Amino acid sequence: MRLGDYRYPMKWTGATGLMGHIGKRLTIRLHEASGGYRDIVGILESPSTLRHKDGREITFSQNEIAIYREIIPIPLRAGKGAPLSMRIIELEKLLNSTWSATEQIMHGQWLLRASGKYTMRANSVLPQGAPPFGEPDKNIDEAIKDVLIFYAVRDLEPIFHLPLPLYEELANYLLAHGWKEKLRAQVQVIDISASEIHSDLVLEVSTTCNSEWLSVQGDEKLLNLMDKTSARYYILKKNNNPVAVLRAGIRDDWAVISRLFVKPEYRGLKLSQELMLLAFEDLHSAGITKAALQVDVSNEPAIALYKSIGFRKHHEYSYVVPSGAS
Repeated sequence: MRLGDYRYPMKWTGATGLMGHIGKRLTIRLHEASGGYRDIVGILESPSTLRHKDGREITFSQNEIAIYREIIPIPLRAGKGAPLSMRIIELEKLLNSTWSATEQIMHGQWLLRASGKYTMRANSVLPQGAPPFGEPDKNIDEAIKDVLIFYAVRDLEPIFHLPLPLYEELANYLLAHGWKEKLRAQVQVIDISASEIHSDLVLEVSTTCNSEWLSVQGDEKLLNLMDKTSARYYILKKNNNPVAVLRAGIRDDWAVISRLFVKPEYRGLKLSQELMLLAFEDLHSAGITKAALQVDVSNEPAIALYKSIGFRKHHEYSYVVPSGAS
């Protein structure tokens, strides 16, 4: 564990009270027979044994203890804690895992995804290897030809999903060889904290997508995609009528927000913000501590909404497609 990943209490504790720390990670300072001290670190299994991270059992006598303290891990903030290149790949894999394509094939470290024309994320190539080109299984030109064939036989538009700045060179290579940018978007993240929000509306939560949720936006065509991964579905109701919906794909301690939609006749009432904050309250109570979403860089109202809630930009990505002359 890297320095800084733990928070230490300000005071060391004497030898009493060890029983209350069984199962916790401690650092214990022991008296040496020579008059000095030695420190041991591990999970406390009994008042006289620690389990080191390498599996070794360390025994000691309580009479040897000078002081001890509990080591409390600090959860990493959303999108933090590793080099940017690693964080981008980890976050993109997370986003992919909560919106999983019906067909996924690895070509080297390129993930080719196909899902019958619905959503670009589920019908695009996601490089996952080292820059500059993401480590396809062939040289770059042959790998691109394979992509064209993969999507042609499925009657789909070839699309590269390129996280930036990680694959900026691959993006430039494609642009120089007859491709164009179709859309650019941001990945935004937030740390979910406990909060209380008062609402006169009713929030309904389900782990399955029901007909009432679908009735708000008409997402029946996406049901196969949404059903593939664990998620929580939120419906905001006014007078027992659904007025807004949201999907939160769940993976570990992350929620990936998507399909946020307010009925047209209820827009302008800040229901998007209300629904998202109510969903965060539910997610936090379920042990989810971080959230991510994707938003088109040209969608200024949505970006302003997410910023007001506390989201922050992590990175951008570009969808690149063949130009008409390609």
